[in-house]
Amino acid sequence: MLKRIYLILAIVIPIVMLSSCGTRKNTALSRNYQAFITRYNIYFNGDEHYKQTIKEMERSYEDDYSTILFMHPAEAYSNPKAPQPQGNFDRSIEKAQKAIQLRSIKKRPKKKSGKGNDPKYKAWLKRDEYNPFLHNAWMMMGRSQYLNGDFLGAASTFYYTSRHFSWLPETVTEAKLWQVRSYCALDWLVEAENIIIRIKEPELTNNTLKELYNFSFANYHIKSHNYEKSIPYLTNAIKYAKGSQKTRLNFLLGQVYALLGKKEEAYQAFKKAGSASSAPYRTKFNARIKQSEVYCGDDIESEVKALKRMTRYDRNKEYLDQVYYAIGNIYLSRQDTAKAIENYILAAEKSTRNGIDKAISQITLGELYFQLHSYDKAQPCYAEAVPMLPETYPDYAKLKRRSDVLDELAVYSQNVTLQDSLLRLSEMSPEEQKAVIDEIIRKLKEKEKKEAEEAAREEYLAQQAAQGSNLQNNSAAAPNTFTLNTDKSWYFYNTATRNAGKTEFQKRWGSRKLEDDWRRRNKASFDMNDFSESDEEEEETSETDDSASEGQTEASELTNEEKEKQKREQDPHYPEYYLKQIPSTDEEKITANDIIQEGLYNMGVILKDKLEDFDAAATEFDRLLTRYPDNIYRLDTYYNLYLMFMRQKKYSTAERFRAKILHEFADTKYGMALRDPNYIDNLREMENIQEQMYAKTYEDYLNNNNTAVHDSYKEMMERFPLSDIMPKFMFLHALAYVTEKNPEGFKSTLKELLERYPETDITPLASSYLKQLAQGRKLESSTTNMRGMIWSTRLTNDSTALANGMTDSISFDLNPADPQLFVLVFPTDTVSSNQLLFDIARHNFTSFVVKDFDLEQMNFGQLGLLIIKGFDNLEELNHYRMVMKADKNLRIPRQVRPVMISVKNFDLLLKEGRSFEEYFRFVEEKTVNDTHDSVLSPDIYGTEEESLQELPVQETTPELTDTPSPEIPDVQTPVPTQGKQTPAPATPVPATRPIPLPEYPEGSEGDDPLLDTP
Repeated sequence: MLKRIYLILAIVIPIVMLSSCGTRKNTALSRNYQAFITRYNIYFNGDEHYKQTIKEMERSYEDDYSTILFMHPAEAYSNPKAPQPQGNFDRSIEKAQKAIQLRSIKKRPKKKSGKGNDPKYKAWLKRDEYNPFLHNAWMMMGRSQYLNGDFLGAASTFYYTSRHFSWLPETVTEAKLWQVRSYCALDWLVEAENIIIRIKEPELTNNTLKELYNFSFANYHIKSHNYEKSIPYLTNAIKYAKGSQKTRLNFLLGQVYALLGKKEEAYQAFKKAGSASSAPYRTKFNARIKQSEVYCGDDIESEVKALKRMTRYDRNKEYLDQVYYAIGNIYLSRQDTAKAIENYILAAEKSTRNGIDKAISQITLGELYFQLHSYDKAQPCYAEAVPMLPETYPDYAKLKRRSDVLDELAVYSQNVTLQDSLLRLSEMSPEEQKAVIDEIIRKLKEKEKKEAEEAAREEYLAQQAAQGSNLQNNSAAAPNTFTLNTDKSWYFYNTATRNAGKTEFQKRWGSRKLEDDWRRRNKASFDMNDFSESDEEEEETSETDDSASEGQTEASELTNEEKEKQKREQDPHYPEYYLKQIPSTDEEKITANDIIQEGLYNMGVILKDKLEDFDAAATEFDRLLTRYPDNIYRLDTYYNLYLMFMRQKKYSTAERFRAKILHEFADTKYGMALRDPNYIDNLREMENIQEQMYAKTYEDYLNNNNTAVHDSYKEMMERFPLSDIMPKFMFLHALAYVTEKNPEGFKSTLKELLERYPETDITPLASSYLKQLAQGRKLESSTTNMRGMIWSTRLTNDSTALANGMTDSISFDLNPADPQLFVLVFPTDTVSSNQLLFDIARHNFTSFVVKDFDLEQMNFGQLGLLIIKGFDNLEELNHYRMVMKADKNLRIPRQVRPVMISVKNFDLLLKEGRSFEEYFRFVEEKTVNDTHDSVLSPDIYGTEEESLQELPVQETTPELTDTPSPEIPDVQTPVPTQGKQTPAPATPVPATRPIPLPEYPEGSEGDDPLLDTP
């Protein structure tokens, strides 16, 4: 009996103890029990997985040594184009979440008598969590989210931890430092700075906090490009780092020193990175290369010899381009340009990877050629390198722009060189021609033989390498021979036919840049034939088809001898191929000279305007005028030379060309402009004056003062006929004819605009109107000039619906209790949708901790929408707008307009393909019936002045200052309240610069209010 009692007690006592240790009770026993279980059961497994995964991530990550390194591999998640790290921390996150869900103690303990006035006891009772170990689970979850690349989620977790575990100062400090790291990874540097500057050194009570503090501050300064300030923090962070991470930070320190020009310190930092026992060979090699780049010793020969020795090792075979690039850098640092170029050329030749390393050496070589004004040599370097560079590469936009300019210049340069050579050959005797051609064929065959031998050697080495690898056992089923496509039925598979077509084209037109309308001197997005009602185009097409069919018939009737001759004319291994290209008739020689004239003129313009190499530009212009005194580019050449010499302050030379224009071309637009001796002074003042004139002209247009619009246009023609914004004046001048019911004036002005300015932002719109008129559309008979048309853009991309139009009315349900949307409407050509999305997302994250808002983007032609969702009613939406208005860090472009609309009404707009204008019109009509005596109270709507500042205004960015952005009326959505609605006044925004033209969304010309249906 006694044994049975002991057995029962042995079973019951543990059960009673365990039941008293659950999370629903808060006792010392339950707290310690839950902490023990959390630590050694759930947390332990997650922590072990975390340690193993982060160690493998840091060890296996392949850094991109061509750019500045990330301080930690996890930061690479912020740049999808960077090498991505390996490792998944989901298991650690799951364990942390499980610990929080199962072991959190939220219940407050029973109050103890006698401690009611104890401040510490009171604070203890106010805690949000009573499991003394659970903060570790929160921190592990945040770190794991960060290492998984979920930086926003990690920042939220660390923010929660810092707020809800305030009684643990070390945990709060650690959470804030991790929050800084998360913000730095997101490039939210202002937010990072606001946190880290408030953390003081006395708060860093252990090595973990010191390591995090130095790491975070170094990361912040590097992201901010304050490299000098980052050095002490980075140096301290290295002291706490271990293994692969220590090597990585040493390499980064060397890069920072190199950027600051501290070569000796950089050399030593790279040396430490390369000599680390944990560094893989790839890191050692790149560290050695970087050492040579910052070498500052007096004797460079020893360094050069050391690098050349590296070329002998087989393991460096794929890195030869980097070795020669480093040697070139050493010579360049000593101003030995010739040897630097020699080694950069070797770097390009030895490159086998065709990656960013080759691109960097090519860019450096191209830069040297560019500085030496050897543009023909610089062009292929840039052309090959730029496509291999990531868009994040420093000065990528500048390099891309320079490459495009050099490509354009090379086309004309090659044309001039080729046609000059062909004309010289045409003056030779047949024997001399044959000798030159034989030499060309001999060099071609030698080149092909050398390339074939090199290809065979590479193939042999590749086969030997494959046989020696451990993959040969798995290659039994792999083919051991490869056959190229031998089907020559398609044009581009037939080399001979392709070469013949290219030869014939260049003989007639010269080399051409790949672009639309390549035959036109002035490129445009229109064709004057589109505005003509004649059948000339059809007749021309018919004639072309006839001639093509005749050519095919003749080709089919060729004899075997003629076919053999034709074949030889298409093969560069035969003299006939070259003889056919030599101009023999007067007509062919005239064509060759025309190509040369065009090339010389365009080379001069490109050198002058895009490369600003005035001496080279003057040389090309002089060649053109000397060789072809009566060329068709003479007027434009005189004017370019006049402007160029005025810019160089060579006034006497510039005056000579001004006199030539006045004497030979007095009646042209240049002649009329240059009659004024103060023309250059007018040019300097033109920008400010024309902006004021355009602002007034646009205001006159909006006020239906068409006479003033026409007068302003005439004044501009007299004072500034060469103004860049002249097309906009012409367009307003044309639009003013619409309400004057003068279709001929409208049509003729638009035609003149297209002829004079074929490449402007107005061109597509003017062209579309003329096309519509040619198809029978008539001008709309309104007596009021058009306003901004962004609101009339229909929310559909269905071209059929746009063409058909909708005349039936539509009814909306204005219920403030319905779920609402906040829609930011903007023109896509002047507002960056991605930047706007980023700014709003950041505002939501920093302003609302609990509430989450979904963001969605839509585009309809040139109308962009950013839709903010998650408002249960109008009251919540109004609160959101007030918070947005109070956020001083939020800067929204002035072109963005807010619209508050219910989900139901917005869905109806999308379903019906309607416009915001129809929605506003419905609200306005309904308001007439049930309006108040005045507009809604200012606390909801704001005064007229406040409506102009409803959202913070962003300063104009440099990208937007060149082209005025479309002005959009500040139409605010009428806000229904208590069943009665009143629309806000539509107040135009005052402009501080030329007011842009009304917005005409792409694709809307088929439903344009300017034109009636026929």
